[in-house]
Amino acid sequence: MKIKSVAFYTLGCRVNQYETTALAELFIKNGYKVVDFSEKNDLYIINTCAVTAESERKSAQIIRRALKTGGCVAVVGCYSQLDNTLGGIEGVSFVGGSKDKTAILHAANSLLKDNKIHIVVDTDLNDYGYEHMDIGTEQTDIFSTCRAFVKIQDGCNGRCSYCIIPKTRGRVRSRPLDEIKAEVERLSANGYREIVLTGIETSAYDFAPLSELIRKVDKIKGIDRLRFGSLSPNSITDDFLAAARNSDCFMPHLHLSLQSGSDRILKLMRRPYNKNQMCTKIEKVYGTMPDTLISTDMIVGFPTETEDDFLQTMQIVDDYKLSHVHAFPFSSRPGTEAALMEGKITIGEVKKRNERLIKHSSEIKNLVLERKIGTKARVLIEAFSQNLAIGHTEDFLETKFVQNNTKKVGDIAEVDLVSHENGVLLGKELPT
Repeated sequence: MKIKSVAFYTLGCRVNQYETTALAELFIKNGYKVVDFSEKNDLYIINTCAVTAESERKSAQIIRRALKTGGCVAVVGCYSQLDNTLGGIEGVSFVGGSKDKTAILHAANSLLKDNKIHIVVDTDLNDYGYEHMDIGTEQTDIFSTCRAFVKIQDGCNGRCSYCIIPKTRGRVRSRPLDEIKAEVERLSANGYREIVLTGIETSAYDFAPLSELIRKVDKIKGIDRLRFGSLSPNSITDDFLAAARNSDCFMPHLHLSLQSGSDRILKLMRRPYNKNQMCTKIEKVYGTMPDTLISTDMIVGFPTETEDDFLQTMQIVDDYKLSHVHAFPFSSRPGTEAALMEGKITIGEVKKRNERLIKHSSEIKNLVLERKIGTKARVLIEAFSQNLAIGHTEDFLETKFVQNNTKKVGDIAEVDLVSHENGVLLGKELPT
C-alpha cells in the first residue's frame, strides 16, 4: 500500500509553528509521510496568517502556488477564519479556521478520494475551551531539532484598536500547567535544549503566574535555555524578575511588544499601559538583570501619528538600546476600530518613517554588537552553512563561527566573538 504524503507551509506567528508541528506529528502517527512543500505531494496543508494585509496576501500566494501542483490543498488558520471563501480562490479541497485544526486529519482520507469542497470554519470562537494539541510525541524536524515552541494559551481578550486577531482566535483559553510541564519533559527527552513558551497573548496566561512557569521549567533536566514569546510590558512584575534572575535556564533576552513611544498614540491604540509605565518596566528589567537585551515590535504610521509622535518612538529605541526592532507599517484591517479612524497617514509617508525606524534600529543594533566584540559567548548550534556553524547567543544574537571541534546541531559551543557583519556576530570556537 502506498504511503500517503503530506506537506506543510506555515505563515505567521510562533503559535502557528507550534500547531503545524502538532499536526505534522498527528499525521505521522496515522501513517503519513511528511515531506518538503516543494515536492510532489498527495496533500498540502497551509496554516495561514491574517495579522496584516500583507500576511493575507502571502497566504493567498502560497495557496495559489500549491493549487498549481494538482495535489489536494487544505487551508487552516486565521486567514481562512476571517474569510472562508479565501478571497474567491477556487480549487481548495478543505477550508478550516482557527478552531479544531485537527479536523483536517479526520477529513484527509475522504479529501484524497473525492473532489468535494469541505468547509468546516466555525465562526463562534467563544464556545469552546483550549484545544489540546501535543508535540514531542513523534520525531519531526519540520522547524528545528534544538529549539521548540511550546504553546501555553490561545486567544486574546484585549481590544487594541488596530488588531483583528481577537476575531480570528477568540477569547483567552489557557493550557494546564501540568500539561505544559509534561510536554517540555518530552521535548527534553527528545534532545531539545531550548524552549520558547508562547501564545497568541502569552502575557494573558491565567492558570498560574508566568513566574511559576519559569520555576517549573527550571527544574526539568536537559533544558538549558528558556525564553518567552512576545510579552506585554505589564508581564514584568517583581516576582517574574525574581524567578528569571534565580533561574538556571532563563535566558537574558526579552521581547516586549511596545508598539509606540508616544502616549497619545498608545491611547489611540488602546494599549493597556502608558509610556511612563512601559519605561518603568524596561528600567526594572535592566536594574534586575543588567545583561539582558530587549527587542520589540513597533507600528509606524498609525492614524494621526505626527512627526513628534514618531520621533518619540525613535527615542525609546535609542534610550534603551533595544537590540532589535520589528518595524511594521500600519495595516488598516477591516473590522477594527483603527480602520475607521480619520487622519490616515499617506502610504508614502508611512514607508519613509518605517525605513527611518529600520535604519535607526540597525544603527542601535550595531552598537549592541560592537560591545560584544572581544567577549565570549555560549552559542546554541542550529545549522551549518559554508563551513560555518550558525546559532544564537544566550541574549539571542545571531552568530556564525568557525568550529574547532566536531559538534552537531543542538550542541552548545563556547565562542570568541571577533567581529560583526550585517547584524550577525562572527567568531571562532574556543577549544574545550
